[in-house]
Amino acid sequence: MVDLFKDGGVVMWPLLACALAGIAIIFERFVVLHRMPSAKKAEKQLGDIENALSEGGLEGCAQKVAKGKGVLNYIFARLLRRYDTLLMERRELAKTREEVSGAAEKIEDPATRFLMRQAEITEFRDEFLMTISDSARTYVTRFLPALNTVGVVSPLLGLLGTIIGMIVAFSSIALSGTGDPRVVAAGISEALITTATGLVIAVPTIVFYRYLGHKAESSMSSVEVYAITFSHTLLSLLEKE
Repeated sequence: MVDLFKDGGVVMWPLLACALAGIAIIFERFVVLHRMPSAKKAEKQLGDIENALSEGGLEGCAQKVAKGKGVLNYIFARLLRRYDTLLMERRELAKTREEVSGAAEKIEDPATRFLMRQAEITEFRDEFLMTISDSARTYVTRFLPALNTVGVVSPLLGLLGTIIGMIVAFSSIALSGTGDPRVVAAGISEALITTATGLVIAVPTIVFYRYLGHKAESSMSSVEVYAITFSHTLLSLLEKE
C-alpha cells in the first residue's frame, strides 16, 4: 500500500487529505444526526425550557439553555437572542419616534392600536420562523458542503495526476525512445493510480453526502415543531407587554 502511494506521485498527498477529511466529516455527521432527540425527549426538553421561562423569565431561560446541549438548545438560544434583538429594535424605534415628535406617541383609537399590535406580532412570528429554519439547517447540515466539495474535487485531483503521469511518460519517451517499456511505465503507473484513487474517494463520499443530506432534512423537520411551539411561548410574552 505504501509503495502504491509512492508510485502515485505528489498528487496522492492532496488525495490523502481529501480522504481523511471525508472520513472525519462522515463520522462526525453520523454521530450528530443519530443523537437527534426522540419525540419524548424533545417534549421534555421543551417543557423544561418553558418552565424555566415562566419561573425565571428570559434571564432564567437563557441560563437554562446555556447549560444544555443539542439541536433544540441551539435553536432555543438563537430564538432567545433574536427575541431580545427585536425587543431592543422596538424600543429604539419608539424612542426615535418620541424624539422626533417631542412627546411619547399615544394611539387612542382601540382598533388602530389592535391592528398595530397584530402587525407587530406578525413581524415577530415571521422573524422567529426564519430564525428556526436557518438555525436548524445550520446545525444539521454543518460540514456537508465540505463533504460535497471532497466528492467533487477528488476525481479532479485524480485527473490532474493522470495528466502529470502522461507528461512524465511522454517526456521519458522523448528522452529515451520507445525501445524499453520500462521507460514509460512509471508515468503510466502514476496516471492510473491517481485516477483510480480519486474515483475510490469520490464515489463513497457522494453516496454518503446524499444519505446524510436526506437524514439532515428529515431531522430538521422533526425538531422544527418543538422550536415553533417555543416561539409561540415567546409571542405570548410579547402580547402581555
